[in-house]
Amino acid sequence: MSQRDVEIVRFMIETWEAEDFGAVRDVFDPEVEVVDLQSVMGMKERGRGPEEFRRMAAQWTEIFDDWRVEVHEVLDAGPGAVLAEVTFHGVGRDSGAAVHTRQFEVYRLMDDRIVEVRVGFRSRQEALDWLRRRERAYPATAL
Repeated sequence: MSQRDVEIVRFMIETWEAEDFGAVRDVFDPEVEVVDLQSVMGMKERGRGPEEFRRMAAQWTEIFDDWRVEVHEVLDAGPGAVLAEVTFHGVGRDSGAAVHTRQFEVYRLMDDRIVEVRVGFRSRQEALDWLRRRERAYPATAL
C-alpha cells in the first residue's frame, strides 16, 4: 500500500467535510461498493457507485444539525487498504440531543481510486479482523 492511498482517503474525508461531495467525486471508482454497518431502520445499508455513497451519507447528515466529522487517524492497513478513525458530531434535528459517534472505516483502493468502503466498525480490531477475513475469502481480489 502506498502513502498515496492514505493521502487520497484523508483528502476525501476532509475535503468532503469542508466543501461538498462534488469536490471529491473523482476519487471514487464508478462501481465503488459501500456498506454502512450502523445503518438503522429505514436507512439504506448497502450501495454501489459514488452517487449512491453520497445519498447514503446524506441519510445521516439530514437528521442532524451542526453535523461534522473529526478525523483522528488515517493509516495504512495493508496492500490497497486504508483504515480511518473518525468521530461524527451533531445535534439531533428533532430531539436536540448532542451525538458523538466514534467509528472505524475501511477503504480499499485500486489505481488511485476508492473501490470499496465499509463504515461503522465499532473498534479498530473489528475493522482489521474484517479486512483479514476478506483477504482470506477473496485472495484474488485482495489488493
